[in-house]
Amino acid sequence: MNAGQITVPQPHGPVARKDADGVPHRLPYPHGLPYPHGLPYRQDDPAWGGDLMWDRDLVIEADVQLNGRPRDEAESLMRAFSDGNTIGNEGCQLTSMAMVLRLLAPRSSTPWTPGRLNEAAHQFYYYTPAGLSMTALYADLVSEVTDGSVQLCLKEEYLAGVAPWARQRVNTSALVRAYRSLPPEQRRDVVVMLKTGTYDDTVASHYLLLDPRDGGSPNDDNPRVLDPAMPVGETKPWRLSDSAARITSDPEIARAWAESGIEPTQIGGAWVFARCDPERGRPLVEPLVKAWAAEMAAQADQTSHTRA
Repeated sequence: MNAGQITVPQPHGPVARKDADGVPHRLPYPHGLPYPHGLPYRQDDPAWGGDLMWDRDLVIEADVQLNGRPRDEAESLMRAFSDGNTIGNEGCQLTSMAMVLRLLAPRSSTPWTPGRLNEAAHQFYYYTPAGLSMTALYADLVSEVTDGSVQLCLKEEYLAGVAPWARQRVNTSALVRAYRSLPPEQRRDVVVMLKTGTYDDTVASHYLLLDPRDGGSPNDDNPRVLDPAMPVGETKPWRLSDSAARITSDPEIARAWAESGIEPTQIGGAWVFARCDPERGRPLVEPLVKAWAAEMAAQADQTSHTRA
């Protein structure tokens, strides 16, 4: 399939029923699968791992010619890989967004795999092989390819590895704590994407999803995750610390984490994607927003008592 053949999928099949409040009821994840809908997608899956996201030479040339940046500086901003800047090497965020769509988007005969989503990003100029038109990838692209039925709704970002900002973990992030405090039926329409590693995305940041089947305790700092870097064939419950160990097996990433003081269960941000109720025209995040507000109030109260 080439980029010109991409079409936005339409909802397939009726919604089973509506809850008492009129919100469409979503069917539970299929039973018997190791992960919901066969997830996680792996970014290095041979089906798409070799697909090019950016052409490093073109990106550098565009930066030099159009932005006037010195060539050596332009070269330092993008990591060089022997097999190119592919989904397998660079596509953890793209792969995470494909998983978001797999979990939340209307059912379609053609699911949004990382390879297909990469083609759509090129076609719609969210980014190009030359690195131009670098629009906010995770927000607008997810909404556009689903015709607004899945949207980025909430986020918290932290300056991981940047002094003097305090470390954040899933058990200190108000947004993640709020999500994990909800019962499963109130989490069914939302998915949380986490960023780990350094604040700087050049080399040592990574993106993955909280496993929606296992919210865990809000006080647990090592949750189960759906990780694009999880090895193919791995069957044990995969946790945030497993992801950290996996990606820091790359010496360059390990060095960047060490220089920035990044710890295995530290996070750099949380993004909440949600289904939108087509009848009400708004995201299905009300329980989460209420829990988030309560969590922020509790943290503020605790801080005031600590300072008193």
